[in-house]
This record gives sequence, C-alpha cells and structure tokens, in this order.
Amino acid sequence: MAKPKKSKTTKQKKKHQIAVRMCAGCCCKYERRKVLLSLVDAFAESCEFEYMYEKDQEKNYDLMLMINGCDSECSKPSEVIDNLVIDHNNWENAIEVFAEKTGW
Repeated sequence: MAKPKKSKTTKQKKKHQIAVRMCAGCCCKYERRKVLLSLVDAFAESCEFEYMYEKDQEKNYDLMLMINGCDSECSKPSEVIDNLVIDHNNWENAIEVFAEKTGW
C-alpha cells in the first residue's frame, strides 16, 4: 500500500506592513534612499515596505516610516497609525532605531 503524500502547506508569517514617506530632499544631509534600502534588507523577513501618499490608505499599515533629510520634516506624519522618524539625527543607526521602536 502506498504511503499518503505529505501536504506541502507551509504557513507563511504575515509580514508587518510599513508605509514609507520621504521628504523631497531639497536640504538633505544624508542619502535617504540608502537608509531605506538598508531597512528593507535588514527587515525583509518580517516587513514589507511601500511608498504611501494617500491619507485614506493609512489605516492598512502597521507603521508609518518617515525619512526626513533635515529639520524641516517635510514628510507628513500619520494621524491614525504609529510614526517613526528617521532623520539627520538618527540615520546612522536607522536599523537599531527601527528594531527598538518595533521589536521586530
């Protein structure tokens, strides 16, 4: 008698949905895109990052990541989900700041 085949269903963990807003970069003191890419790489297994501009879509995300290049803070915070700001004060430690804030 043949053995029944094992099902290959693997549960995938639901990834945290991260909305990203970036400033325009007019007075930028560091490479914002490079910082974002380092976060995407570091948290690839637990998070999905997506640019988000529409206010009415904010409720579908777990966190708003705002990347500002200077004190002007052009990227607008969310009013309905938690915000994390990466700026000229903490960009060098962005991975640690993100991990500390989220626990992911």
